[in-house]
Amino acid sequence: MLPSALHHLSTLSRFALPLLAAALVLPLHATTPSYLTIGTGALNGVYYPAGGAICRLLNADSANHGLHCAVQSTSGSLTNLKELNQGKIQLVLVQSDVVHHAAKGTGPFVGQPPNDRLRSLFRLHQESLTLIASANSNISTLTDIEGKRVDLGNPGSGERVTSQALLDAMGWQESSFAPVIPSSINNRLEGLCDGTLDAAFMVAGHPNQRIGDLTGRCQARIIPIEGEQIDRLLKTLPYYQRSHISANLYPGQPSDVNTFAVTAELIALDSLPDTEVRTVRDVLTARLKQFTRLHPALTPLTLDSMQAKAEVPHHPGMEDTVLPPPSLIPESLTPEESAGSAATATQAAQSATQTTGDGAAAQTTTSEALATQPTAVESVSTAQATQAVTVDAPSDAVATQTVTTDPPSAAVATQPASSALGSAPADTQGGAPSATNGSDGVHQPLPATPSASVPVQ
Repeated sequence: MLPSALHHLSTLSRFALPLLAAALVLPLHATTPSYLTIGTGALNGVYYPAGGAICRLLNADSANHGLHCAVQSTSGSLTNLKELNQGKIQLVLVQSDVVHHAAKGTGPFVGQPPNDRLRSLFRLHQESLTLIASANSNISTLTDIEGKRVDLGNPGSGERVTSQALLDAMGWQESSFAPVIPSSINNRLEGLCDGTLDAAFMVAGHPNQRIGDLTGRCQARIIPIEGEQIDRLLKTLPYYQRSHISANLYPGQPSDVNTFAVTAELIALDSLPDTEVRTVRDVLTARLKQFTRLHPALTPLTLDSMQAKAEVPHHPGMEDTVLPPPSLIPESLTPEESAGSAATATQAAQSATQTTGDGAAAQTTTSEALATQPTAVESVSTAQATQAVTVDAPSDAVATQTVTTDPPSAAVATQPASSALGSAPADTQGGAPSATNGSDGVHQPLPATPSASVPVQ
């Protein structure tokens, strides 16, 4: 009997032990850590907190799915696509018009082959091309800016791509405007207050702290972007959508202001593993309500708008059946989180410095404090944020921007980004609060450092 028992045991071991080994390995394999970095924009923009919100939700569930996320501050859409193609980052936020040009080899990508490797995950929030005129410019309509001193946006920026589309629609050249006195990248809009500029274009989400400052402190005015030429532009270029800035959102703005907007698209290369894309998709789908609460610009988003047809094909990982994963995070912000966010928003507004849009020439910065809580609740209400921009298309848009900073005190360097319309004190360079081109946030002074990615807790 003993030899027979040993024989059976030996036979069992040949089949059972490999299965047992596989069972032990599978959980370890399923939670093997993988990492991705999201390229965003300046710390004071919407791109950076939006990317931070994605990372926050992913990292809260990393014990379940094994994917770890870091957010990287960059100089905007064009830089993001460059670093994506170089394999330095895995996900990027990019303006819809810039994505279109990259995929077609047009606009700023003329002379380059069309990029057929770009894939879309989600369409996010919308940001409007905003024309601001100085108090003494005698500008009341779009056509009035011809011959005036107009800042078109930093060369090489996504913002400049959008304003150039407007110039083309109007039949204007840069020579159609009076020369503009060069200014530092992080101070370009101060000319609307000191008399050296008549008008300037911003690609911005609303409400916007910088616009609140310009309209309040300097009595600048928001000018409608409308007319037959704009109607033709919107019919010809589907990556733009009609939008308007709601009445009474800023000082001296008693009625709605018509304009058009771009959409922020979350983009990857086709080589990003399907499993990682599915993780991003499932986490955002399962926690959509919380995601939209992490920044006012995200409030209007719905799953339908986020999954609308994009400028490039959807990544294959987006096409599978959605299976929402378990989550360790609550559906809504706790009272302690809300109170903490409001407090940091107030502190941040009190130490704001001036910055600008998504221009490629400025330095990029990042901060651990901003990374751990990059989506501080702003000092505008959720209801106000929801009213900020009403659109006729189901998608939303954004432009990105760069930031340069001055060395601050250590105490200021630990504050997260936020905004308070018209409430920030003057900075040390030009007396203006923090600019928020393409964003609703405010950036506090931080030491300028090379671009870096930071994990978001």
